[in-house]
Amino acid sequence: MRQRKRADWPLCVYQYWVRLEYPTWAHLPEGAKQEGEAMRVLWNQLVDAFERRQAAYRDLVAQFPPTAESQAAAETVRPALRQLHKSFFAETCRLTAECSASWADREFIHNQFLAATGRFFRKQSGPPRQKLGPPQEAHFQHRFTSGGVPATRIFGRSQRLHLEPVPPAAFNPLLPQRQRKRLARTAGAFQAGTATLAFRTLLHRPLPAGAYLKAAALIGRQVVCGGYHRHAEGGHRTAPRWVWSLQLTLEVPPVTLPTERQRKSVAALHVLPQVCGDDQFRIGVLIDASGREEALFLPEDVLESWRYKRRLQGQVDQLLAETKRRLRALPRPAHLAPAALSLFDHLGTARAPGLWRFLQSLEETGATGELLEILRHWAEQSTKLSREARGLERHYLGHRNWFYRNVVSQLCRRYQRLIVTTADSQPVPSAGQDKAHAQAHEAATYRQLASPSRFLLFLQQAAIKTGTEIHKEGSAQYQVGVRESSDPFETQFSGEKAETIAKNQRSLWSL
Repeated sequence: MRQRKRADWPLCVYQYWVRLEYPTWAHLPEGAKQEGEAMRVLWNQLVDAFERRQAAYRDLVAQFPPTAESQAAAETVRPALRQLHKSFFAETCRLTAECSASWADREFIHNQFLAATGRFFRKQSGPPRQKLGPPQEAHFQHRFTSGGVPATRIFGRSQRLHLEPVPPAAFNPLLPQRQRKRLARTAGAFQAGTATLAFRTLLHRPLPAGAYLKAAALIGRQVVCGGYHRHAEGGHRTAPRWVWSLQLTLEVPPVTLPTERQRKSVAALHVLPQVCGDDQFRIGVLIDASGREEALFLPEDVLESWRYKRRLQGQVDQLLAETKRRLRALPRPAHLAPAALSLFDHLGTARAPGLWRFLQSLEETGATGELLEILRHWAEQSTKLSREARGLERHYLGHRNWFYRNVVSQLCRRYQRLIVTTADSQPVPSAGQDKAHAQAHEAATYRQLASPSRFLLFLQQAAIKTGTEIHKEGSAQYQVGVRESSDPFETQFSGEKAETIAKNQRSLWSL
């Protein structure tokens, strides 16, 4: 990677929510759709190359059975593995260069793919998967090389990105908030492929003076899937709901912070999500230099909202099963089209997408009767429950991220050095196979709620701002001990020690 011209300048991402004149992917201009489709094709080609690489790796390793593990065998296979990795990387570069998308967009896909494979090799996630079905996310990007361009250039008439300027009074804290919001409203345009996407936004904060623009991205995500709405004349499908944002990656001039008060030297943070009781969920355990142990708990309303969302999902599944039972109890409608009859015959294995296709087929052919009414009732009720669950999920995830940012900010202000340990998975009791599988699935769902990787990401971001040193010790499966160093407290502690901490202790950061 080429070295930055201003390596000591911190990188900041300024995000502004925008309202696009095209609400969903289906409404985008053809030029933007072609750009997005080219990026998706590139991703799928890279995934195919990765699968071929994994197959070649397995064939190569199979030549050396586990019983023949020796230094000589390792030395024999290592050059072949190195050559396999080089050829795989060369193939990804070739596929990226042949992509018809713009340079910045195809480089973004290439970097995202390499990051995904890196997480897989580090055993932090699964392998990259193909992107199939209707698009649920759009990412258009522009990159500015040669050190970037001054941030004020976006208020000009650039073809790739431009914003209408706002008056300086829009950021005057002495004015009322309503007046500042009215002054901060502006419009702009972003080039996506051969199309220009116009939008309106609110500059809720000014760009820092003297900053340089390194990259700009227009990102859209589907937050609510399509549904169904019934009315007196029947019903109709409702479009999915998308949200769009403009993200500006800026190099900001460094600011000399005032001298802070003396912080404690070091603390150990063991990140181990675990359920404690019926109404508490522990994120991890903090041990400071004085030996004080403190558990960090997730806010109760986040946990309650997550459980309520799971109950809503259970109602959706129950509604689907009941609808299928009612449909299968009806006589086989021989008057339907062959495609609709095929869907009716396979109701036993159909899921929600199959029922949606069945309903669409019946409405397109003008069918009537009890069969159509049952499907319309299911579609309306399923839409209400699914949208309520999705809105609830967005709410509690936002609250969780806000809580994480506050916790790590206080930790980094309090300690000069943090020794962070993590546990890869939760132990599952050796019960019956079905019970153990259910317990493992339950632990995975709670871990998905906690998202330790996001907590650690926020911790790294806060450490950069405060100058806190983060030392990662990997998995927490090591012994308790104290290192002999200049600092009297650099403690390594095990997962077993974390289990002995008082489970009902409340965290000072349970906001």
